[in-house]
Amino acid sequence: MNEEGIRLIFGLKLRQQRTAKKFSLAELADRAGMSVSYLNEIEKGKKYPSSEKINTLATALEVPYDRLVSLKLDKQLSPVGEILQTKLLDELPFDLFGIEKGKLIEIIASAPLKVSAFISTLLHIAQSYELTQESFYFAMLRSYQEMHENYFEEIEKEAQRFRRDFNLSELEIVSSETLKNILLERFGYEVKESSFEEYPELVHIRSVYVADAKRIVINAQLAENQKAFLYGKELGYQFLSLTGERALMTPWPRATSFDQVLNNSRASYFAGSLLISPQRLAAQMEKFFASSAWSAEGLIQILKGYNSSPEMFAFRLMNVLPKYFGFQGMFFQRFDYHRSSAQVEMKKQLHLTRARGSEELDMLERFGVQWMNETVFPDLLLLGQGEVRASIQRFKTSDGKSYLAIAMARTTNRNPDYSLAVVVGFEEHLAFRKKVAFAENAGIPVINMALREKDLTREARFKAIESAMNRMMQEERSSAFSF
Repeated sequence: MNEEGIRLIFGLKLRQQRTAKKFSLAELADRAGMSVSYLNEIEKGKKYPSSEKINTLATALEVPYDRLVSLKLDKQLSPVGEILQTKLLDELPFDLFGIEKGKLIEIIASAPLKVSAFISTLLHIAQSYELTQESFYFAMLRSYQEMHENYFEEIEKEAQRFRRDFNLSELEIVSSETLKNILLERFGYEVKESSFEEYPELVHIRSVYVADAKRIVINAQLAENQKAFLYGKELGYQFLSLTGERALMTPWPRATSFDQVLNNSRASYFAGSLLISPQRLAAQMEKFFASSAWSAEGLIQILKGYNSSPEMFAFRLMNVLPKYFGFQGMFFQRFDYHRSSAQVEMKKQLHLTRARGSEELDMLERFGVQWMNETVFPDLLLLGQGEVRASIQRFKTSDGKSYLAIAMARTTNRNPDYSLAVVVGFEEHLAFRKKVAFAENAGIPVINMALREKDLTREARFKAIESAMNRMMQEERSSAFSF
């Protein structure tokens, strides 16, 4: 445990012993011959007293010296100790969320039993739902992205500066070879391609970064756009001077810190901005949205103008469209499909709104799975391997909400039995319909969705109870004034 944690634990224990003896701060200060302000700073974890002063405090409180200095906490305060032991307060960048770490520690110190109960509840919930520390990191990242509507101006500007510095035109496709040469010549990298045959456990890995040698090993089986993205991400780590922990593999087997997750997200964002200029994409999508008819081929032609996979392109739309068009309530989904088992699985999702409850999220997932099963993946069988199919779908919910969703799907080059699809969805507000002309097209297929039956039953029961309670309260108030 670091020095800050040790100070905090000592302060918590001192406060606990003082209140157990029913001493005020002034009374303990008088008994120990110390100032009230000094004791207050100790209890808040801001100062740690000398051995001599600890001995004086132990004598004044009539407790053993060892009990005060021990890092062991009793049952009431043990959850606080648990969160300090995980180093969570050290790892999490509270400044990103506008939180002063010092204020947080002060809250813990001033109300330790309430904070302890809260932490204990969170740990219990995490264990009940089998939530890992890694899933917590990714949940924090999603919240951070939502706070910024998934658009990061400073990284966009850095990518623009990079293109200027290295004479990369926004109007031309940026090749993986171009980015690889910049890594070699300007950043002193070694680049190696490998099939990973000597390491069977790594055949699915896209890249490995060897920090000591400043070497990146790329899977030789990757497509051109995958290589370009990985080189772009590596350039992001260097050009943005991202310090701290970083992922050494893509995809990583496990995230071990929020620093690692955040750095990967920033480097990936840089790669996306480098390969797909926001201004150019916004201009193309404005023209695309202005058409009164949906055009799958038109969207695919925009995609083909970039060295990009459908997934990266879809995620780039999630960066650019809220910023340039003001679209709110957008969502992203990624689905995998194994043809042999006919199994559709949602692998990723991002919602650019905090207003969606669990029931709405559940509907969106069920909508996606149904659409993938009934239309998107079966239609892929008609296309050649690796080719992209785009499609559109509208779905309406029982509470009157309407969503328009665009999917891009393809089979993989390495395994024709495996396909993936990405969905970019829009909540159909009036502003959206004004900017997207083909949203008025009556020919767009519709799926009507409803809450699960059990949810409807539960909601109806709650409403009946609430209604009965309100009637009873009204009658009781009326009878109270009838005398």
